[in-house]
Amino acid sequence: MKKILLALMLLPALANAIDLDESGSLKLTGFYSLTGAKVLSGSSQGSSSPWTYQQWKCPCTVQAWEYTGVYEKEKGWQFDQESLVGIQIKKEFSPTLSATAQFVSRALNPNEGSKPTVDWAYITWQPSVDSDFTFQAGRFRIPLYYYSDYLYIGYAYPWVRPAPDVYGWPIYAYNGANVSYRRQLGDSNWAMTAAAWTGSFTQKNNAYYTKIYYTTPTDDSWKKILGGSISVNNGIFDFRAMMMRHNETASQSDPTLGTTYIVKDQPTKIMGISANMDYKNWLIKSEIDRFEQVEPSLGINNVYKYALIGVGYNYGSLTPMYTYSQYTTVNEPIESRKTHVLSLRWDFMKNTSLKVQYDISKDKSRYPYKFFGDSKLLSVSVQGTF
Repeated sequence: MKKILLALMLLPALANAIDLDESGSLKLTGFYSLTGAKVLSGSSQGSSSPWTYQQWKCPCTVQAWEYTGVYEKEKGWQFDQESLVGIQIKKEFSPTLSATAQFVSRALNPNEGSKPTVDWAYITWQPSVDSDFTFQAGRFRIPLYYYSDYLYIGYAYPWVRPAPDVYGWPIYAYNGANVSYRRQLGDSNWAMTAAAWTGSFTQKNNAYYTKIYYTTPTDDSWKKILGGSISVNNGIFDFRAMMMRHNETASQSDPTLGTTYIVKDQPTKIMGISANMDYKNWLIKSEIDRFEQVEPSLGINNVYKYALIGVGYNYGSLTPMYTYSQYTTVNEPIESRKTHVLSLRWDFMKNTSLKVQYDISKDKSRYPYKFFGDSKLLSVSVQGTF
C-alpha cells in the first residue's frame, strides 16, 4: 500500500505519454486515483447500533463491488479500498497493426493479492488505414455499461466513482474477440459506432460472491458471451444501446460434499441504454440497465433493474453535480438501494482533478438479516492521467 501511495503522489508531475523507443512506436500512458472515504453515519432495519455483516463491522458501505471495496465507520478515513495506479503500453507494428497491454496495481485486490493485474492485453488490426472496421482479440473489460472501458480511469468522468448501484458485477472481463464499425452519418455531425464481442471468463474464488454473499469460496464463470452495442453522438448528445447474453456457472466445492451449484450453465441476458449530454456548461448523465436470469422450471428468477441520472454545471474549473441512482431485484427477498450523490470536481492542474463527494444511501432490501444498511459517506479523490 505504501508503494502505491508514493507512486500516486509522484504521478501528477507527469503530463504526457512517454515514448519508450526512438521511433515513437512504443508508448506508455497511465492513470491514477488516490481515493479516501469515511462513513459518517449509518443504520440498519431502523437501528443505528453497530452490527456485523460478513467480515465487516458496520455501519459500512460497499463502493467497489468487483473488488469488495467496503468502508467501515469504525476505521475512520480509509485510503486502501479504491486507490490504484495503472499503465498502458502500446506497440505499433504498422499503421494498421498494434498490441496493447494495461497493468493495474490496486491497494485492494482480493482476487490477486497485491500484485499488479493485466486488465487489458489485446491486438488491434484494421484492413487499411482509412477502414471503418477495427478487429481486436485478447483480454478486455466487458462493455456492459457506458463507462465500462474506463471505469478505473477516474479522470474521465465527473464523480469520484460511477454509481455502485449500477456499476459492479462478479465478472468484469472477457477473453475473446470483438469487431467495431464506425462512420459518419451522411453530411451531418452525427457519427455511429456499432460493436460486437464474444468470449468467456472464469474466476476462481470470486471475491464478489465469496466475500459479499456466501463467505464460502465460490467460483464463477461466464461462457458463450455474445454481445453487441450501437451508439450515436454529435459532440453534444451521446446515445448508446447494448445487449449481451452469456451462460453463468457459479459453484462451491467441498472435499466431502463435492460441488454445489448456485447456477449451472444458466442463460443470462443483460440490456442497457444510456443518454448523455454535454452542452455549453450543462452536463446530463443517464443510464438504465436490466439483468435477467430466469428459469421457471428451476425456480430461478434473478432479475435486477438499475439506473442513474445526474445533472451538473461547469463553472470554469469547477463542476458541481447531483446524481440519483438505484437498483432493485424483482423477487423476494428483495435487494434494493437508493442513493443521492452530491459531487464537486475541481480541475486544478493539467490532467489532474480533485473530487469531493457526499453519498446518502438508503438500503431498501427486505432480508431477514442486516445487510449493508443505510449510510452517509464522504469521499475525496485526486485523479489524473499521464
